[in-house]
Amino acid sequence: MVMTCSSSRPQHLLFFSFLFFFIPFLSLAQLITVNIDSSIWNFPSNTACLSKQSNFSGSLFSNNLNRLVSSIPSRHSNTYNFYHFSVGDQERVEATGLCNRVLTRVDCLNCISQAAVNLTTTTYCPAHREAYVRATKCMFRYSDKPILGKLETSPVLEAAKPNDAAGDKDEFIRLQSELLNRLRQEAAAGGVKRKYAQGNGTGPQPNTTFFASVQCTPDLSERDCNKCLNYGFGNATKGRLGLRWFCPSCSFQIETNLRFFLIESEYESDLPRKPRPEQSKRRRVLALATLVFIKICYRKQSSAWMSKNERRLLIHDWTEGVVC
Repeated sequence: MVMTCSSSRPQHLLFFSFLFFFIPFLSLAQLITVNIDSSIWNFPSNTACLSKQSNFSGSLFSNNLNRLVSSIPSRHSNTYNFYHFSVGDQERVEATGLCNRVLTRVDCLNCISQAAVNLTTTTYCPAHREAYVRATKCMFRYSDKPILGKLETSPVLEAAKPNDAAGDKDEFIRLQSELLNRLRQEAAAGGVKRKYAQGNGTGPQPNTTFFASVQCTPDLSERDCNKCLNYGFGNATKGRLGLRWFCPSCSFQIETNLRFFLIESEYESDLPRKPRPEQSKRRRVLALATLVFIKICYRKQSSAWMSKNERRLLIHDWTEGVVC
């Protein structure tokens, strides 16, 4: 009996080692298989013409708007997926564009460019001094008034799944809200380049997981980002298995047992900032000064070492002379 127990112990250890090492990798493999380009996410572009239509063809404002839209493809792309555009001193046009986190910087700029062209053609909002469009993966808005850093929660677009939660709906809503509010705080504190957060939380039923992301335009203050998302949380349809909610200044999405975003390592890495000319010059001066300092210290140390050895040699010679 003892022999049976002792002989089976390595087999148990091998079995548990297999579970310990293999199952996490199996779970990871399941997490990584996310198709962000699936057609299930697509919806028709939604536009809002936010001013009265007027015949300004050939006007200075119209020319500035056309210049702004045509310049977007040639703009320098960035990995933060947010852009602010402005053209003109008189009859100035301001615009902003924001993409979903999943887009690369090149795809983002292409998305915004196409959205801007669509918005300003005869199909959508021609001859308007202010308009907004929300496509599947990006948004674009322009105005004849300053819009950078201004909170705007209208118009609203909501895309909710038709299925309601099963079981305890109040608990379902509570756990969804808990996850969204945690991400809201993280995104709002994100800084001036990116205000975005994503994550997951446990659902009310076994084997149920919520996946969510929240985003603000990074020109908003932390306070206004919180305010915008709280407005969305409070006014969106509750208790659905999946929901996407958009307004010009912020958006959020939450799904049940469906991860729609990438893991952090799969996103395009942020490009390192190029140092300004004065920073480069300062760094060169600092590097040269450091090199000179090290060289001086080395020479002093070498001199001290030589002097010490010379004294030792003199003492040694003097001692040998006395002995002789």
